[in-house]
Amino acid sequence: MMKNGLRRALLKRAVTLGTWIQIGHPAVAECLASAGFDWVCADLEHGVIDLEGTAGLFRAIELAGCVPVARLPLNDPIWIHRVLDAGARGLIVPMVNTAAEAEKAVHEAKYPPRGGRGFGYSRANQYGGGFKKYIESANDEIAMVMQIEHHVAVSNLESILDVPGVDGVFIGPLDLSGSMGITGKLKHPKMTAALRRYRDVCAQRKKSFGTHLISPTAESIEEAIQEGYTLLALGLDIVFLRESAGAAVRGARAAAQ
Repeated sequence: MMKNGLRRALLKRAVTLGTWIQIGHPAVAECLASAGFDWVCADLEHGVIDLEGTAGLFRAIELAGCVPVARLPLNDPIWIHRVLDAGARGLIVPMVNTAAEAEKAVHEAKYPPRGGRGFGYSRANQYGGGFKKYIESANDEIAMVMQIEHHVAVSNLESILDVPGVDGVFIGPLDLSGSMGITGKLKHPKMTAALRRYRDVCAQRKKSFGTHLISPTAESIEEAIQEGYTLLALGLDIVFLRESAGAAVRGARAAAQ
């Protein structure tokens, strides 16, 4: 099993740049992975990507020398096992609100004795061809990131971060604001206080923490890094497509007038 640069960066709290995929086509994954990102995440929570399609995305991402990551639909043993067997090198687990939920995710992602992941031939271990090497290294090479997207999770952040095997966390601002009854009001005092606590606790616990810059700019990226974010997701395929196409059409119409 290849060394996982993403997990090593998380443990060192080094900056990594990734992006999100919601279009389940390998060509999209190939284009994004070859753009120079460190990791590319297949969004199985909000995208329309099935498990077989996910394996195709992972192949394209790996061929470009990039780390394939999946955001799961939910914190579920079946999804964790099957996505890892399909070749995910990192998992982003949504709506983790307690240490027990974080432990559940880590337990299902790790082989015994740390966890309860089942053994079997799969794409991840070259259909059995690399079985021994894979099962001996997988526990050290799978990156585990918990998504913090509820005010309860922010309150429980210390205990979540203290779960062995949690390599980092990723904020979900819209869901977090919704959980506080201020959906979309990201500058609301409650939100700024919650985000400040998120950053401060992660810094105190010396854990990597991430955020998603949906329409990234040089200024927003610089600001995020100055605030201590290291796990940076830049844009997503549908936004890159929509914004680039819209800019091209607007420019053409302006030139045609």
